Amino acid sequence: MPGLAQLPMYDWPEVRAGTDALWAAIAANLAAVGIDAPDRLDRTTPAADAWTSPDLLVGQTCGRPYVNGLAGRVALIGRPTYDAAGAGPGRYCSILVARSTDGRARLGDFRGAVAACNGETSQSGWAALIDALPDGESLDGFFGAVRFTGTHRGSIRAVAGGTADIAAIDCVAWALALRHEPAAGDLKEIGRSPDYPSLPFITGNHRSAEEVARIGEALRRAVADLPDPARDALRLTGIEDARPDDYDCLRESGRAA
Repeated sequence: MPGLAQLPMYDWPEVRAGTDALWAAIAANLAAVGIDAPDRLDRTTPAADAWTSPDLLVGQTCGRPYVNGLAGRVALIGRPTYDAAGAGPGRYCSILVARSTDGRARLGDFRGAVAACNGETSQSGWAALIDALPDGESLDGFFGAVRFTGTHRGSIRAVAGGTADIAAIDCVAWALALRHEPAAGDLKEIGRSPDYPSLPFITGNHRSAEEVARIGEALRRAVADLPDPARDALRLTGIEDARPDDYDCLRESGRAA
């Protein structure tokens, strides 16, 4: 039977057609290597449940959940490369943003301010902001308050709307926001986090090494042959090999969390 497939990490409504086109290409390439795949993506199962489902065929997770529980429970099939400022081959960073009208220009100027974070399990919104702080500082110690928003888009809106002053935004999400989220036009970049391995594509760990390799090859071919409109919408340009030790650096990230 076809397994479960999700691509939730950058599946904004404005680029959903591109996400569906990516899945169609992946499914076609899976079929070409003898692997049955569902016709459509699952957009109803919570991502955290899908990541550990025995039915998982193709998914994408964040590096922080990977090193904090998924490593050894899922198999890596690739690290994506995106056409976004701050991204590189299989790498990405977070963009630190504030209101354009805010006179503060550096992260150090925001001591005592209100930070917006999408959530504590986020590498790009939580751990990256901690990594950008002076050594030994914590979010609670540096900022006057931390407001959780649930999504990067929510953090962008919180800062633009004045209920927060600063946020760390995944650079791919920021590129999408500059195209699709009006609130992004009211913000400015004030810095960047260190760069990290990008959000990995994964499959179930119960699969044989040979099957994992076939799934990874199908993913690479699908991205290489992705139609230009979908490539442009998703900013997705390639797939790098992924190994568990690529993500070991994240075990020290967010050190003051």
